[in-house]
Amino acid sequence: MKKIFLLLCAALLGSCAVNAQDKSAQLAVIIGKSSQLDNVSSADLAKIFKAEKAKAPDGTRFVITMLATGLPERDAALKGIYGMSEAEYGKFFLQATFTGAVQAAPKNYPSAAALKQFVAATPGAIGYIRASDLDDTVKAVKVDDRAPGDADYKLTLPAK
Repeated sequence: MKKIFLLLCAALLGSCAVNAQDKSAQLAVIIGKSSQLDNVSSADLAKIFKAEKAKAPDGTRFVITMLATGLPERDAALKGIYGMSEAEYGKFFLQATFTGAVQAAPKNYPSAAALKQFVAATPGAIGYIRASDLDDTVKAVKVDDRAPGDADYKLTLPAK
């Protein structure tokens, strides 16, 4: 009986480990700790990052941030949030700036630490970092009711 119990426990623990995803291979969408935004749909997240949805639920204007070109996190954000390539992203914001839909493309940051520092200090700032870079200076937003590490979390970095 004891062996059966131990085997069941081992099987349960093993299945939990398989379902949990590697946070270093996932993006976390981040905002300031005081923001009321806790969960967002994939569709609304794309609207926020494309500057089509300008304000948070509390009325604060979103300030969109991106990591620098060439980083794998940016490539994952372009694919998973925007549904665009780097060239399509550039064209999108060039056209949006020209038509007056936005004043400028999102500001780029050279590192997760720099982006995280800006988001923590700027009301309405929203960005993304590797989930493994999360700390208590910012808050991770759930996407489609899923947080980094949850099964079926969709914002992942490309496989190497």
